[in-house]
Amino acid sequence: MVFLPPSWLPDITAQIPPATNVGDFVLAGRRTTGSTRPALICAETGKRYTGDDVGEKVELLAKALCRDLGWSPNQCSSKEKVVAILSENSIDFLVVCWAIHRIGGTCLLLQPTTSAIEIVSHMTKARCHVLFSSEELLPLCEEFFDLLPVPPRKLYSMDKSGLSIKNFNDGIKSLQELLNEGLDSQDIEQLHGRDASREVAYLMTTSGTSGLQKLAQITHANMIANVIQPVVFESAATDNWPRIGLGILPLNHSYGLVTTHAMFYRGDTTVTHSSFDIQLMLKSIQEHRIERLYLVPSVISTLIANPILFEMYDVSSVKDIVLGAAACGESLSQKIHELQPHWHVLVGYGLTECASIVAWSRAASIIPGSSGSLLPSCQARLIDDSGADITKYDVPGELYLKSPSRIPGYLGEDESVNAKFLVEGWLPTGDIGFFRLGPKGDEHLFLVDRLKDMIKVNGLQVNPGEIEEVLRKHPSVADAAIVGTKDDSAGERPLAFVITTSQITTSQDRGELILELDESVKSQLHESYWLRKQIWFVEELPRNQSGKVLKRALREKVQEYGLGSVKRDRTIVLS
Repeated sequence: MVFLPPSWLPDITAQIPPATNVGDFVLAGRRTTGSTRPALICAETGKRYTGDDVGEKVELLAKALCRDLGWSPNQCSSKEKVVAILSENSIDFLVVCWAIHRIGGTCLLLQPTTSAIEIVSHMTKARCHVLFSSEELLPLCEEFFDLLPVPPRKLYSMDKSGLSIKNFNDGIKSLQELLNEGLDSQDIEQLHGRDASREVAYLMTTSGTSGLQKLAQITHANMIANVIQPVVFESAATDNWPRIGLGILPLNHSYGLVTTHAMFYRGDTTVTHSSFDIQLMLKSIQEHRIERLYLVPSVISTLIANPILFEMYDVSSVKDIVLGAAACGESLSQKIHELQPHWHVLVGYGLTECASIVAWSRAASIIPGSSGSLLPSCQARLIDDSGADITKYDVPGELYLKSPSRIPGYLGEDESVNAKFLVEGWLPTGDIGFFRLGPKGDEHLFLVDRLKDMIKVNGLQVNPGEIEEVLRKHPSVADAAIVGTKDDSAGERPLAFVITTSQITTSQDRGELILELDESVKSQLHESYWLRKQIWFVEELPRNQSGKVLKRALREKVQEYGLGSVKRDRTIVLS
């Protein structure tokens, strides 16, 4: 059975231009709206850009990059003109991306939480030798520059001038310097003859179903489709646009990138924050009268835990919040509704392999626990354990998808990986879900489980192997296995099963080792990897005949024993 978007939604495939890059498409779309409101506002500085401001800066930067790099728009394919961006959110982030697109290039978006070794792998796969970095992340540049065979050809600063690092000998030009150079640079030729369905706009990190970090190739057509889809969905649901939205989600993450593109295209205003600070966010809502919040469940959890914050700031302008990147339980939605009854909680579902968004909720048809209905031109199937199609509502199976936003595959992987990417034209997501018919006749998607061993914490993919390796380095640990456990705040958190090198008999000794292991993970890995003392001691780990640890069996034990919530002796026997 093929599950479909609501019948009142049109097919959007004809709206995807065959030879336009996504930056020019979004800029043109905003001009069509006639919106004169600011397109982007920096929450920290108050700096504002209109759509025309962004367009002018894109043109200046494109001219300067062509001159500085010796490139021309129609010279070579986008695969030979890859520029990495390592930066927190910035009002200039889209300017840099769209200027790279204007000259026929590809943006490699690097996450600051990615390890230096992984960044080197990504840059090597992408054959990337040009990098934009924010000042705060230059120390990370120093770290991975030492691991590269040769340093990047060019390093640009997103913010200040006069910066330098010890292992990059050439000068680091700032974005403003490049913009100034663009004033004196000759005009560049227009891109022509490009196939939007083949040319890659963004390379973005994703875990894939194997648990290894990969580079998703998001084409211009994929990105344009995923900009159009939510705009058409919401335009059909309400005519209350444009709006002022909160831009606090990382732009190097597909959720934040796509929603910011869509807001710009629709004529909205995005108030950007370089990083998350709960009080600065609330102050921004009050000052700019923000109407929509794009968030992850952990932020909602923080607000619920600190209700006094609502008394300190005026948040009456907020009409709705959009939640994605991690699962949102019914209890979380109910608690925020009790605190702010007039807020509509709109939950969505997506994955980087479909650019980002696949399903979305609308205020007129909210069902607790639902991730909304499929977006225009999306299709879904559910496959049971035997490989057969599920033909009924409320019966779970693995979710398979088709969408014009579905990417062609991963960069730099061997043929066997990309050969498994599609099954007869359908994308297997590795997620378990079911569809339910809503009271208004729309099919709603409910996500109930994942097949992947990867753990998703606040929208970030956490590789269990990295935590296991840290634990195994401790002299008291013989072996370890990590699985995910549900968490109301972060969606999931890692939980550890540990075999010790010698028997630990007292509660005091177990408590001391838990603290040591907890601090060891904290000192070596990002916050999303922290165990928060969720460590359980076992005599052995369940394994298959080849010796591989059976993670599914461990997850079943988490549920059986309630290990993610109980507080008792930390030694258990896995039968």
